[in-house]
Amino acid sequence: MLNSIIQWNCRGLKPNFNEVQLLIQKHNPLAICLQETFLRNSDNLSFRHFVGYHHHAVGDGRAHGGVSIILNGDVPQSQVTLNSPLQAVAVRVTLHIPITLCSVYLPPSLHLNPRDLDDLVAQLPLPFIITGDFNGHHSLWGSPDDNNRGKQIADFININNLCLLNDDSPTYLHPATASFSSLDLTICSPVLFQDFTWRVNEDLCGSDHFPILIDNNGPSPVERPQRWKLHKADWALFESLCLFSFDAKELEDADEPMALFTSILQDVAEQAIPKTTTEPKRFNKPWFNDDCKSALKERDRILRRLKNHPSMENIAAFQMVRAKARRTIRQAKKSSWQGYVSRINSRTTSKSVWDRIRRIKGKSSALSVNHLNVDNTTLTTFPDIANSLASTFSFNSSSNFSSDAFRGIRQQQEKRRLNFKSRNDECYNDRFSIAELRDSLKRARDTATGPDEIHYQILKHLPFSTLLILLDLFNRIWVDGNFPPSWHEATIIPIPKPGKDHTNPTNYRPIALTSCICKTMERLINRRLVWYLESNNLITDLQCGFRSQRSTLDHLVRFETFVRDAFIQKQHLVAIFFDLEKAYDTTWKHGIMRDLHNLGLRGRLPVFIKNFLEDRSFKVRLGSIFSDPFPQEMGVPQGSILSPTLFAIKINTIPACLKPGTNGALFVDDFQMCYGSTDMRIIERKLQLCLNSLQQWATENGFRFSKSKTVCMHFCQKRGLHPDPELFLDGNRLPVVDETKFLGLIFDKKLSFIPHIKNLKKKCLKALNILRVLSNTDWGADRKVLLRLYRALIRSKLDYGCIVYGSARESYLKELDTIHNQGLRISLGAFRTSPVDSLYVEAHEPSLHNRRDKLALQYATKIASLPNHISFNTIFRPLHEHLYLRKINVIPSFGIRIQPLLSEAGISLDSIANTPFFETPPWAVSPPKIDFDLTQHKKRDTSSTVFQSLFRELRSKYGDYAPIYTDGSKDDDRVASATVTPSETISVRLPPAASIFSAELLAIIQALEFIQSSSNLKYIIFTDSLSSLQAIHNKQLDHPLVVDIYRLLLANEFNSKDIVLCWLPSHMDIKGNDQADSAAKSALDLPISEFYIPYKDFKFIINSFINDRWQRSWDLAGTNKLHHSKPFLGDWPSSYRTNRRDEVVLCRSRIGHTFLTHIFILKREPQPECVHCHVPLTVKHILIECNHLKNVRSNYYRCQSLHQLFAQPELYGKLLNFLKETNFYYKF
Repeated sequence: MLNSIIQWNCRGLKPNFNEVQLLIQKHNPLAICLQETFLRNSDNLSFRHFVGYHHHAVGDGRAHGGVSIILNGDVPQSQVTLNSPLQAVAVRVTLHIPITLCSVYLPPSLHLNPRDLDDLVAQLPLPFIITGDFNGHHSLWGSPDDNNRGKQIADFININNLCLLNDDSPTYLHPATASFSSLDLTICSPVLFQDFTWRVNEDLCGSDHFPILIDNNGPSPVERPQRWKLHKADWALFESLCLFSFDAKELEDADEPMALFTSILQDVAEQAIPKTTTEPKRFNKPWFNDDCKSALKERDRILRRLKNHPSMENIAAFQMVRAKARRTIRQAKKSSWQGYVSRINSRTTSKSVWDRIRRIKGKSSALSVNHLNVDNTTLTTFPDIANSLASTFSFNSSSNFSSDAFRGIRQQQEKRRLNFKSRNDECYNDRFSIAELRDSLKRARDTATGPDEIHYQILKHLPFSTLLILLDLFNRIWVDGNFPPSWHEATIIPIPKPGKDHTNPTNYRPIALTSCICKTMERLINRRLVWYLESNNLITDLQCGFRSQRSTLDHLVRFETFVRDAFIQKQHLVAIFFDLEKAYDTTWKHGIMRDLHNLGLRGRLPVFIKNFLEDRSFKVRLGSIFSDPFPQEMGVPQGSILSPTLFAIKINTIPACLKPGTNGALFVDDFQMCYGSTDMRIIERKLQLCLNSLQQWATENGFRFSKSKTVCMHFCQKRGLHPDPELFLDGNRLPVVDETKFLGLIFDKKLSFIPHIKNLKKKCLKALNILRVLSNTDWGADRKVLLRLYRALIRSKLDYGCIVYGSARESYLKELDTIHNQGLRISLGAFRTSPVDSLYVEAHEPSLHNRRDKLALQYATKIASLPNHISFNTIFRPLHEHLYLRKINVIPSFGIRIQPLLSEAGISLDSIANTPFFETPPWAVSPPKIDFDLTQHKKRDTSSTVFQSLFRELRSKYGDYAPIYTDGSKDDDRVASATVTPSETISVRLPPAASIFSAELLAIIQALEFIQSSSNLKYIIFTDSLSSLQAIHNKQLDHPLVVDIYRLLLANEFNSKDIVLCWLPSHMDIKGNDQADSAAKSALDLPISEFYIPYKDFKFIINSFINDRWQRSWDLAGTNKLHHSKPFLGDWPSSYRTNRRDEVVLCRSRIGHTFLTHIFILKREPQPECVHCHVPLTVKHILIECNHLKNVRSNYYRCQSLHQLFAQPELYGKLLNFLKETNFYYKF
């Protein structure tokens, strides 16, 4: 019930950490007050979902005493600052009323001054509970004798008119005398005396003090909000209830049809999907097994015997079983942890792996709810705290946050009525289709529910008839313009900002939860809005945020180029990085509507957005408590689908403030501008004009630039002293900094990237700890998972921006090589002395240098397919190329660096196909008819005769459709496609860089072109390329060949052609399919046709180029031990074993570096020798050469070389058995 307080002198929190966890599991307490924690300042112990407050007592270099209060994070709380010589810590916490908890420890050796206790009480806000080990004896709490300390405590209680909750139960077992006494006291204000029940726990739990349970007699202060148990949902029942419960006529006649639909859906879900309880969540310990239960049961039995018959014999027996229980718990915890980690393997689903990783990353401390200090008043109750936070969030989105000048502009502008009237014949105002609705739900990621509690999974499991009803409701909202009132509401979850004062309500970040039904409709509208903006080129080219084919990398490459070009021209370059204060919260709603009007939008779409933005409100939720509703006067709704696009529209005009010659970058709300010149005065004048325009823009649009976070950087490589620029924004001089972070990369004024590399190394070292935890050489996760985690957790960090910061000097970049090598060494279990080249080959993971070149080539080929992309000219039409060629020691820009790489890889930019923009609105395109029926039968489990029978049924089904068969073929660097029609066979050979995927798509294009010129009206196109059909089905319109297919489908549809695409399995003796296969293979010998290659096809060429270069380098490593076993690069599937130790032993054997044979290097000792042969002890000697082991070895294998041994995976098991029999297995 989360209604009890535990008080305990634990005699060391570290040794009794597990005991505290068990107390939490058993009692689910509100708080734990601990004494004698013996913690140092450097100790960092935490409990899941609990917040710790500590007072450490350290003297003579060791910890002694110390007190802590461990509080459940769901309860409002705030620390009370104490000024006392006593070991004490206090926290204000909200139960049925706000109370103060204080944990105190008075050591026996302390000379107690009664005034110190009086001063302590004076600092505790009323009412309070003091828990502690006072080390005093008095009859008041059941001691047979009174001592001086006890008298002092009793006087303190009487003088301060306090109450003692203790009964006469003993709380302490003296380990030397087996006597019981009462040393632990619970003192409270009189007003609390009737509210709590005091009792002593029956078990000592590993200490010599008994835990004390202080139970609150009132209701639990916290209830957990209920959530759907989706994994236990009865979806069959859900669908049948939907079919029975929804009546289209009833909804049509309702005043609020969407409210009625939602209500019915809630009722249906309640019947088919269970919910969690409101009880606070218990965090049971998975390691608490039957052995632990038995050990604790035995400990309790001996303790009861000791209580009934105190004796030295019984106390000795108790100490033995207590020690045994502690060992049992530790062993159970260790075994549970080992089992937990070892279950992470290549057969584990990705979701399970990441769930486990999230748990391993650290004990998740609770996001605690703090008491708030507002206007010198402390808010302690849930409603008051929630309302205060809601008021703060509401103020941040109100016009009070705006300048006086903007308020005047706003008042004038909002008097002007915007006319969005239209006949709604614009394509973006069309009614929605069921295909659009299904696509919207398919693209929705599962998120938390909004105020209506309807989860995306509930919507995704709606039967077709109910989806049609929902679609009809969407279209009624769309056509009539009646926006459901409930969709204006949001639930806000406040998240404390790290490192801030959490008693200040401004230091919380709002996370908004809105209706999933509303977001589903938003996704439909946002798709149309984005298409309209992109097809008409209405979004500024500088905006790279939330746009297809755009990324942060575009601006990073451009900015690095601007700086490099300034350096080569011996110029200064000044860049300004802007920060908009509360940009989303203060976006002007009418300004968005005005911009939509100016962009030419009319009719239903802008009317929906107007209704969507109006009358927004929210409630803050703390646990199950909600604040009052508060308005969101300004700003776009957080968490909504439309908000990023609407914000991009509002900020779209900011680049207009840039003067000619000034470069800029915009990624959502991150804005940057720069200008270079040899004369700083020209730079200042140019940028100051821009700053003046920007300030005017901000005033007119309701934005504010942060005075502290908007900074200026002066990039320069000139020698000598140079004055920093003097630039002013809104009358404030911009601070000039030596380095700053822009879009995730830290830029320094010399563009050395040293600060970024150091910061990146620090982050990666922290992430490596996860691998270390999982990689025990005996019971760790398997290498496939560890390598996967390395690539996701560490390599991804190294990859980000590497084509930019990779221009740093080689000596700086070597700092990151150590991270890469360390990650691979941990993942593989390789010995520490293993050569790095061996690590790369064993893991089939290239060096970072090769990796950077690979990513650079992939980025360049992508941009080459987008001639209108903002980075195209920067990369492929670089300025000052002649200067870079003359100064070979100067680091060139990316566009210069990539040229020799493209040439070396044999990539011709002229052969890359442009990535087109599909001019037809995607929602206006009828879904192509694609028959996937045969995919229900797995090819490996189905015979050719069965498939032939199924094919005959298909032909019967489409009896009046003329068949066309298509296929693609690839053999080394030859690629071709073929189309077999009823009247002819069309064959084409493609350039070597083309992929088999492109060949399959081209064959379908050839079929559609044939159909276009044919008089027949019905055709069925058979292909064995499932990936091609899926790309068409999913409208993969960023692929030029898929776009061509859709254009042809539209043209044929216009000519009343009825076309079906159908999948067939290959090589099943189906005549037409076999003919297409033969024709495609024959076409491999044809002359190469002119064909522009999609940029994605070059990934294979790039990978081959990098691997070939790597192979050439590996060929030169003839002395490398692994080279003898693995002369050619490639993955080793045989290296993946079910046992982690087997994987490690095999890896070390192949690399030739093991603990036994190479520890001498680390210890700086002579190389060991074989005791029988008196030659250096090596892996090769043990596995192949040692005559002493010959007889044993011959029982398992008879190989003459390591290459012969490791080339036969079937011998690996025998090799491992040989090492076990010869006792080398655990020495490797």
